[in-house]
Amino acid sequence: MRETITSTFECEENHVFRIPSRLMFPVSPNHLTPNSIPAPRLFLLGRRDPLRAIRCFCVLGVLVAISAACSAQVTFVEYPVSSPGSGPAEITVGPDGNLWFTQGTGNAIGRITPAGVITEFVIPTVGCGPVGITKGPDGNLWFTEYFAQKIGRITPAGVITEFPVPTAGFPVGITAGPDGNLWFTERFGNKIGRITPAGVITEFSASAGYSEPFGITLGSDGNLWFGGGTGDKIGKITTAGVLTEFPVASGSTPYWITAGADGNLWFIEADATRIGRITPAGVITEFPVPGGNGLARIAAGPDGNIWFIDRFVNKIGRITPTGVITEYLIPTAGSDPLGITTGPDGNIWFTEGDGNKIGKASIPSEPQYSVCLLYDPTKAAKSGSTIPIKLQLCDSSGSNLSSSTIVAHATSITKVSNSVSGPVQDSGNSNPDNDFRFDSELGGTGGYIFNLSTRGLATGTYTLNFTVTGDSFTYSALFQVR
Repeated sequence: MRETITSTFECEENHVFRIPSRLMFPVSPNHLTPNSIPAPRLFLLGRRDPLRAIRCFCVLGVLVAISAACSAQVTFVEYPVSSPGSGPAEITVGPDGNLWFTQGTGNAIGRITPAGVITEFVIPTVGCGPVGITKGPDGNLWFTEYFAQKIGRITPAGVITEFPVPTAGFPVGITAGPDGNLWFTERFGNKIGRITPAGVITEFSASAGYSEPFGITLGSDGNLWFGGGTGDKIGKITTAGVLTEFPVASGSTPYWITAGADGNLWFIEADATRIGRITPAGVITEFPVPGGNGLARIAAGPDGNIWFIDRFVNKIGRITPTGVITEYLIPTAGSDPLGITTGPDGNIWFTEGDGNKIGKASIPSEPQYSVCLLYDPTKAAKSGSTIPIKLQLCDSSGSNLSSSTIVAHATSITKVSNSVSGPVQDSGNSNPDNDFRFDSELGGTGGYIFNLSTRGLATGTYTLNFTVTGDSFTYSALFQVR
């Protein structure tokens, strides 16, 4: 049995990555403090930017260098809403492959295509204050009208129907249930509502005492979960209306909630500036958000992480299932971000209330493999000579996944010191089409080799960059030239 231990490093931008390692000693940057721990061999994570390398040394018979990248920054695109002061609020994916959003002050529902084309549909009731929106089981979009005390339905063609809520409870969040109905919260009515696709509404108590139900989502257990707001509770209600409450620390104010890919529920604690996680059994873990101010909506991302709005610092944030937090500044200053969701294109989409825009954050893909080097990358080769780049594709525990059916293809070489890239040269046409050659005996269990020519390369540290079949991530292998 192989034991693999994971070390954690923090980059200058507070991004965290993990690499299984053997007796690691930091060289640069100076603030890295990895533990000295054993593991079977060298791992190299794929990298997007060679300049963002963190170099360490490990003992593997000889000193071996490793390199890994900080999390790459997201790329933002913002799309202005044509109606001034429309106040985009919540956002969700529709059944038509577009994104739909509420316009809190614009009294409309907006639709934006993944290409950024926006169409607006005015809600018949003036001053209704639309907030939450979700895709329904009937192929329509359903939304809450906070001030009008109604639930609205809009078809993909833009036809709107409204249904009055029996109690003037100020409906906020809404989600599709497992029973084919829509479920919504009534903030000041202290109730959870259920509405059928035909518009029949039933209401259930949201708390044995006082609560302020806000966001609501469907959990992995088939129940509806909601944030209890100033009641400092997380609520769970079955489709039969059976309520269970889980207390959160006093003064936390859990508002918005979402279901994570890990099977747990994740929520924001607005007044405590924390992200909370609750298991279906009710076990709560909390993660402080450093420098956060005004945590708002929260959503599951396409990368297995949870994404959230840090409203008053004008950022969107990401938290991993283990609680590692990274935040990204939105380009438009004072945009007042509010809603957030994962789009059909795999990007993060969000609303900008004061910026009157819809934002898109493109997140880089994550690697499917770790790279296990089978050579000493600290040993410099003379310029003009050939370096046999030998490696294996491994999983996170170090098990070899290399196979003749998985092709590794060299794309470029990059000098680490200046990030200048150039073409790959193989030695003597030993790697036609710049593909690594698979050797079933390499490393004992099979691996890849690329005979790299260093002809014309100046002294320095370089990476050989390559892609892998079925993976959009770009991987790198370090080498030295003298």
